[in-house]
Amino acid sequence: MPGVNQKIIICGGDRREIELYRCWKETGLTVKAAGFERIPGMEKAAEEDFKDAAILIAPLSGIKADGCVRAVFAAEDLNLIACLKSSTPEVILLAGSVAAPLKEELVQKTRLVITGDDEELALLNAIPTAEGAIQKAMELSMVTLHGSNALIFGLGRCGRALSRTLQGLGARVTAVVRRRESAAMAYSIGLASSDLATAAEAAAEADFIFNTVPAPLLTATLLKQVKGETVILDLASPPGGTDFAAATELGLKAVLLPGLPGRVAPRTSGQILERVYRRLIKEACRSKNL
Repeated sequence: MPGVNQKIIICGGDRREIELYRCWKETGLTVKAAGFERIPGMEKAAEEDFKDAAILIAPLSGIKADGCVRAVFAAEDLNLIACLKSSTPEVILLAGSVAAPLKEELVQKTRLVITGDDEELALLNAIPTAEGAIQKAMELSMVTLHGSNALIFGLGRCGRALSRTLQGLGARVTAVVRRRESAAMAYSIGLASSDLATAAEAAAEADFIFNTVPAPLLTATLLKQVKGETVILDLASPPGGTDFAAATELGLKAVLLPGLPGRVAPRTSGQILERVYRRLIKEACRSKNL
């Protein structure tokens, strides 16, 4: 990999970043970590390490407007903007996303790569996300997925992976979609489909509801149609697409499940990051040399 003798710093994250660190250490890369103070054995990056680091890895959860990144294994989130003060403009920064107010600043200060836009990564991450959602559904429900009615909002990468797995477990799956093409896709893979206008009717019959769309689709009006024992699992990026306050008021079981890959399958998820980040770093290095 280009930069094999250059320093990489993994800046915050969860268990999948720990696996990424382990993978790269085992292959002989020079890698350090920031935001993992509670994990023994991870070589901590000091301030001077940021001065000569070639590559910085921020979590898929992204860089927030205050410049911080999620650091599950530290006392507080890591202020990445403060760390960048000693970095050079040539440093390659991989981040899942960047809050709008900071994006232009980081484009000027770094060679920014938005990993959340990568199609390969999104497709691969859909697999542990779907498995984790189903695991949680089993924990929260008193009925089996087999023979149940499962409703999925959205038929993107995650929705498709989820629908296939639910079908394999014997659930009757309906997808709520907006476009004719998505309805046709649902039909082609053996799903029933509903549009937004009839979503409340479909929700009234559901034993499990999975939301994958980062938009307010599970409104208070829709939730009033949901059965009391139905389990609602929101897989969209925070704040999700569910009115959780309304769900609580109605006595419904609804949970937001961010970062599932790192929680349910950190080793596989870390291997996915290693595979994709290796390519993205190569591409960034080639671009740099043009």
